[in-house]
Amino acid sequence: MKRPYVVINCAMSLDGKIASPSGKQMKISNELDMKRVHELRNSSDAVLVGINTVLSDDPKLTVKEKYVKNPKNPIRIVLDTNCRTPENSLVINDKAKTIIFTNKDCNKNFKKNVEIIQTKLTEDGFIDIEKMLERIYSMGIKKLMVEGGSIIISNFLKTGFVDDFFIFVGPMIIGGKDTPTIVNDLENINLELVKSSKIDDGVLLHFRLIK
Repeated sequence: MKRPYVVINCAMSLDGKIASPSGKQMKISNELDMKRVHELRNSSDAVLVGINTVLSDDPKLTVKEKYVKNPKNPIRIVLDTNCRTPENSLVINDKAKTIIFTNKDCNKNFKKNVEIIQTKLTEDGFIDIEKMLERIYSMGIKKLMVEGGSIIISNFLKTGFVDDFFIFVGPMIIGGKDTPTIVNDLENINLELVKSSKIDDGVLLHFRLIK
């Protein structure tokens, strides 16, 4: 199988939470880690999120000049089973191309920089990660950065299509029984710690899958 090099990147609290108890995005990374994240985006051909991240956080997924000189915005990829991406989402602004993978006709009035790709779903009702990776590789995407959320990260880990897994751990406890965590409904995934680094008041953990 020919596929891009896949890098998962996320930030969590000490208790493994990635958002507020209501599911809204929280700033967990410090400024030094934000610089690292934007440098990683800048070095990637594409950056990928799921529809829940688009609906809850409305991210741009672009590279800020504040962190990277002469930034190169990656292609933005959204896994959106039922084509729920709003027409005014920041992820489909004109700053970069956006690809939406879905399972149904999209009759929305998206901009010219948006490409809709219909694909079959897995038995679990998710976009088929393997077929999606093969498709974007054929489009010239050789390095893919995956930014979440928890369902997307879980599905990539389940399939094993992960080459590097970076987790920034911020010095905070968010709490909440139902607060979103890094993974969702996932068991028995073995990881190897490659490196741990102190980044100001947080810690960056670099893992690889044990296959």
